[in-house]
Amino acid sequence: MSRPHAETDSYTLADGVLFIRDFRKRLDYFENEGFDGIRKVIFADDIRVIPRGAVQLFRDLEEIVWPKKIRAVETGAFLDCTSLRELDLPEGLKEIGEYAFQNAEQVKTVSIPRSVREIGAGAFYFGDASHLVSVRVHPDNEFYRDEDGVLFTKDLTALVKYPSARRRASYAVPETVTRICGDAFAHSHYLHHIALPAGLKVLESSAFSFCTQLEELVLPESVEGIPSYAFFCCKNLRSLTLPRRAEYLGYESICNCDSLTKVALPDGISCIDYAAVGGNRRLRELVIPEGVRELNNSAFIDDTALERIVLPSTLEQIWDHAFERCRKLKEIVIPEKVDYIDDEAFLGCTGLRRVILKTPKIRDGGFLPEGIRERVEIVAG
Repeated sequence: MSRPHAETDSYTLADGVLFIRDFRKRLDYFENEGFDGIRKVIFADDIRVIPRGAVQLFRDLEEIVWPKKIRAVETGAFLDCTSLRELDLPEGLKEIGEYAFQNAEQVKTVSIPRSVREIGAGAFYFGDASHLVSVRVHPDNEFYRDEDGVLFTKDLTALVKYPSARRRASYAVPETVTRICGDAFAHSHYLHHIALPAGLKVLESSAFSFCTQLEELVLPESVEGIPSYAFFCCKNLRSLTLPRRAEYLGYESICNCDSLTKVALPDGISCIDYAAVGGNRRLRELVIPEGVRELNNSAFIDDTALERIVLPSTLEQIWDHAFERCRKLKEIVIPEKVDYIDDEAFLGCTGLRRVILKTPKIRDGGFLPEGIRERVEIVAG
């Protein structure tokens, strides 16, 4: 069977090789079945920018011949090119967009040239099946460097990417680091222990997500907040120490941590965001710190082992699904400032037997779903 052949003013496709002259005609994977078999892409030498999503979903792509005048690879340009095996980026490239090579799971080594000055968030996020073991940076690069194959900014203040397929059980982040970038340790399945520096200030989104073997983590008091997905699906995490003064707790930040039995939440937060502490199936008790005014949608959803929760006197609102399927929760005290409880806040709380209402603004159990309301004693406190 002959391989597909196609030609336009912008590209030529023949025998599994795609030659791209320019991007006036969009390379639409969904409109051209022949794109399925592309193993090699060659860019015309005068191309300076590879646009957003330009070569995405070319899952058979193994080789890239870069243009001589390349300056930028934009966001998601090579998204889901899952068969790429080498990522030896060319000299002259200056900017790499966010998630530019997302899910290039077969790549073992990334080589960054002297010319690169900007790397977007998640540029080398290769996903759960990542084979990445090393990132190498040209020693004369003025903006980035590597230390034993780990990618940092040149001044060693930000850790950009830890190679997630590296078979090491522990890693100590250098004392100079004040920022851990988004997805930096994501899917690092071999790490059991990570030591963080005392001066760490910023965690970005998904910094430790899917670290499935991570057993414990101590965040220093200098950390300013807990971002979204920070510890998402850290299935083996048994001990998590958070900074007391952290100012925010992002959505799904401590979520689906199946081994976590207790955690002390920061005193500086004002809201428990969407599923921020949800899906933790061994979490037995929680004390929500004073200052929290709002339990957002699904805040504690699927904390199926939760038996005891202490709500703060500052609490004002409890939104839908906040306690959904917290089946072992038997009693809860609603503080006096609460003026709203969504009628789906306690869906699936089949073990609930007593609600103490200290708030004068809610005087009965009308917020409880049918099937549960009949079994719950309402006490005006």
